[in-house]
Amino acid sequence: MFKYLNIENSQKGFGIVELITATFVFSIIAIIVATNFVDILNLQRRGFGAQKIQEEALFAIESMAREIRVSQVQSPDDLGCGLTSLTIDHPVNGPTVYSVSGGVINKTVGGNTFPITSAKINFARLNFCVRGSGVDDEQPRVTIVASVQTASGQEGLKFDIQTTISSRDLREEFLN
Repeated sequence: MFKYLNIENSQKGFGIVELITATFVFSIIAIIVATNFVDILNLQRRGFGAQKIQEEALFAIESMAREIRVSQVQSPDDLGCGLTSLTIDHPVNGPTVYSVSGGVINKTVGGNTFPITSAKINFARLNFCVRGSGVDDEQPRVTIVASVQTASGQEGLKFDIQTTISSRDLREEFLN
């Protein structure tokens, strides 16, 4: 009689169903990780955009405020914040005008105009509210109202900034 050889298959592998299931699970995990990575990159881009706006806008407003504090305000009173430029008489620099053009804040001193902000950010609005500039007993106050956004607009960031500065005419102190 014939003897049948009983050879057992000791090599076991993945079947097609297990392989498809593992590929499907791996694909889902890869999609979730990729989506989270893209979200993190977008948040980082928005964070850098917000930092850029904050640094440049605060620098511009603080440099204007520093000069307004020691100057005599020449612009007329406007409580409705309709002024788009501000004229001051600085004790050292003389007549100085602040205005916005093309999203950049410009400073004009002695007929020379130069930007005090870069083109990286865009001042969509820059208005000045002046109170007490023509009154002798009242200390003049200037409120700066600005809307600032990134120049590229990709991040979709926009900040509204407002500050009020009291002017102290220090011409006599500088002259003495």
